[in-house]
Amino acid sequence: MKKTAIAMCVVVLLAGCYQAHDERVQVAPGVRNDSLGNNIITRPLGGIVSFVIGEGVVVNNVKEARTPEGFLEVQVSGFNQSMFKKRFDYKTDWLDSNGMLIDTVMSKWMTVSVTPKSTFTFKVTSPTADSADFRINTRIARNLDK
Repeated sequence: MKKTAIAMCVVVLLAGCYQAHDERVQVAPGVRNDSLGNNIITRPLGGIVSFVIGEGVVVNNVKEARTPEGFLEVQVSGFNQSMFKKRFDYKTDWLDSNGMLIDTVMSKWMTVSVTPKSTFTFKVTSPTADSADFRINTRIARNLDK
């Protein structure tokens, strides 16, 4: 009974010392303290689970606005759920008010690299003020070594 009471006091004391960090600050593995998710012993197991269940990038938010000049601006935000760095390409196709594709040299594949378990954001701006809508396509990043 006495040991249980002492153990409970230690748990309460340690729980009271915990302070959540500001989510706007990302502390990289090797810099932060080990936790179950990034401990040197459990990290390989987490990587295997992440690979097997196919964790990857999710898009959380897409915002659009007009610049003062009338150009359509789109911001895409998301999160890499994987325990591995994810690289992907995206290309934006701009459409006019009739839904027709606007031919532009600005529609080219761009690469995004997202570190494990972190957020990403990219922004694109239409080539003309006549742009009414958009499509953003993604693909697995091409190997730059080839």
